[in-house]
This record gives sequence, structure tokens and C-alpha cells, in this order.
Amino acid sequence: MLIRSVSLQLPGAKSGFAALTAGTMLAAVLLIGAVAADADDVVAFSFETEASYTLGPGDSKALARKLALFRARREAVSQASNRFAQRRLIQFVDRDKDELVHLVTDTLNSDLLEDQCRTDGPVDSCMVRLRTVVRLSDFIDAQLASLRLASNEDEEDYRDEMEPQVPVSLRPGHALARAYRLIDKQELRMAIIYLDRLADRYPNWWEIYDLKAMAFRRQNRPAQVLEAMRKACELGSPTACVERK
Repeated sequence: MLIRSVSLQLPGAKSGFAALTAGTMLAAVLLIGAVAADADDVVAFSFETEASYTLGPGDSKALARKLALFRARREAVSQASNRFAQRRLIQFVDRDKDELVHLVTDTLNSDLLEDQCRTDGPVDSCMVRLRTVVRLSDFIDAQLASLRLASNEDEEDYRDEMEPQVPVSLRPGHALARAYRLIDKQELRMAIIYLDRLADRYPNWWEIYDLKAMAFRRQNRPAQVLEAMRKACELGSPTACVERK
């Protein structure tokens, strides 16, 4: 099976090839060798990022803090992916970059530099500031995880497809990565059902509505796209607010 989402390359390697699973494993072996040769400056970056989450009706401060941490780490991973791509150590294809960024985000630990939840009038919000190290090997691990998750999802029966379940314990990156996989596979009806179920549980999470807009756009349903973007913008999505103007 071809791995469409990412080709991993060491300095001096040819660009633009699609790697097979075995090729990715080989890249992982070569990468381990590079790390052992004190090449950490090439394959790892450290970032200081911050993010916040504004509590909506029914949200807890524990959930708000978890999503603030997720957003801050995701920003670090996104910046790292751009750095790796600029150095031609990694080449992303199609929208699978978004899935891998989210999968990597869930795996990382960070140094917590600032952590506060506060009330400003009627609004409660949680804000965090982190220092996070992102390694190229994190993306290799995420690619292999993506293959395993996709394989497991392919084995789900018809009822599971019509009623995709949301795990009780929230892993934000994995939750959104699944939606990206479904959209990428053009399983748009299932993606929307899944996102609706996610929104039932986390109604104030703008990322869900950004993804719903993407799925509706693929279905050529402009009215639903605008409604999803309106909701995402209302909840604080910077991209949805810009696109609506």
C-alpha cells in the first residue's frame, strides 16, 4: 500500500518520491542512525507557544485546560512540520499533513511555563504557555500510527460506519485526525456523522466546525459550509472568521 501522506528524506536524498511502508521503515532506521551520530540539531526543534480555550456552557475547567494544552502543542508541531519541509527532510502530500500534525500533538510532553484559568466578567478562559520539543521521528511514528488506525477502521462493520462512536476519554489530536482521514478517503457522510457526534459532546470546540465546513465543501453544499463557518467563527476560529469576510 502506498503511503501518500509523507515521504521522509535525509539530507541529499532525492525529493518527490512516494514511499512504500517498507521505505518508511527504512527511513526510520536511517533516522535512528542520524540521531545516534549527534544530529539532534537537524532532526529536532524547540518551540515556545501559548494558547487558550474559552469555556462555553457545560464546559469544565479541566476540559478547557486540556484543549488549551492541545492547541499550544499543535502550534509547535505545525511550526516544526514547516521547518522540516523547508529543510527537505519531509515532504507532505495532500491534506494528510493535518492528520499527522494532530497525531503527533497527542504524543508530546511539554514544559509548562504558564498555566492559568481566569474569569473576565462573564467569560471564563484557560491559558497555557509551553516549551515543546518536536522531532522528525515523531512524524515517522505518527505515519505508522495512521496506517494502523486506518486499517482498524477499515475492519469496522456497517453499523459502526453508520454510527461512528466517540471515545469516552478525549484525545483531541486523535479525535480530529480521524475526521481528516475520513474526509481524505471521501467518506464524507460518515465524517459528518462522526463530527456531529463529536459536537454533541464538545459543542464549544471550533475545530469541529472547521472540519464540518471542509466536509460540506467537498459535498458542494454551500449553505451548510457557511453555517459551519459561522459557528466556527463564533467560537473563535481565526481561519473561519477570515474566510467569511
